[in-house]
Amino acid sequence: MNPYRFRFPSSRKLGFTLVELLVSTAVLAVLLLVTLSALETMQRSWRDTKGKVNQFRGARIAFETITRNLSQATLNTYWDYHYAATGSNVPPADAASPPAGYVRQSELDFRILPGVELGTGETPADLPGQALFFQAPLGLSQSYRGLGNLLNARGYYVRFQSNEDQRPAFLPGGVVPVKFRYQLMEYRPPAEQTSLTAGTAAAGGSASSKTVQGNTVYTRADWFKQDIDAVSRPIADNVLLLVISPQVPPETVEGTGKSPWWLAPGYRYSSRDANNTTPALDKPVVRADGTLDQGTSHLLPPLVRVTLVAGEEGSMGRWLASQGNTAVDICAAADAPFAESRHYERDLTRLKDYLTAERLNFRVFTATVPLRNAAWDSTTY
Repeated sequence: MNPYRFRFPSSRKLGFTLVELLVSTAVLAVLLLVTLSALETMQRSWRDTKGKVNQFRGARIAFETITRNLSQATLNTYWDYHYAATGSNVPPADAASPPAGYVRQSELDFRILPGVELGTGETPADLPGQALFFQAPLGLSQSYRGLGNLLNARGYYVRFQSNEDQRPAFLPGGVVPVKFRYQLMEYRPPAEQTSLTAGTAAAGGSASSKTVQGNTVYTRADWFKQDIDAVSRPIADNVLLLVISPQVPPETVEGTGKSPWWLAPGYRYSSRDANNTTPALDKPVVRADGTLDQGTSHLLPPLVRVTLVAGEEGSMGRWLASQGNTAVDICAAADAPFAESRHYERDLTRLKDYLTAERLNFRVFTATVPLRNAAWDSTTY
């Protein structure tokens, strides 16, 4: 044999062993599991975030509607005589009696009152929190377009009721199930419906053929109850509470000993009241020096803090079902009466604790709205 004969390399094939294949498959499976787990976590987080946003979308839109319309509230005040004998600008029978002086006057009204005062025989459970009513140039008309400065009344309050009357009439029964919910109601009579029979507004008054036409309807004490059921519509479901607090800028009360909510210590406010510390409508007072003290009469509050508490549909449905689909006085149950403005933070904390204990998914919307037509100055504060 020739020792120098050329030899080819071995033809043995190279490859992975079964053990190597199993190890690589296991590593790849672990990597895929980690990737899928991370992707699932991201998807779940996105779905939860999107769900939370959609849960309170209606309440958020309604809240923005309230704050936008409220900022346009007006009283359109003017100066007129004030007669001490009649407590108004109406001259007394004795024509020789001179007026006590000039005061602000307005036929319009800005009103905040307990919601329960809107109903007849209804309880705070059915009409929780406060109700807000005002006039603004919102241009709502049934017959005309392009009249954006038409004066309209607007109001907001919460009512517990079923959706039975709100379901489309053309759908057969059972398609839209009956459910009971707290709803945020918007009172919005068109400009053409600002008149009422003269005898219907006065307590105990009898019907009369005489009508009060146009914006003079706002001079009546209960103008905001006119056709309230007919011209109110729900703008958001699952709104548990509406709290309205008139205030002044904090810097204006520094060193005065007053609080920003001194305007309405009990949340109640009427632009026809000289002193909103009591439910009674106080008239201007003639001071000892002969000048007039009109207080807050015919003035819009400079600021209004609006708080809206909204629940999520799923948890609200379960909670109300456990209550037999009946109204719950949540303020009493939470020991959060919202009766004194100075206890606002305490009452809100108690309400949150109560809703959390009831396992309700909720959200609180709060904003302080400046009223552009509030004609206050340093002497008024």
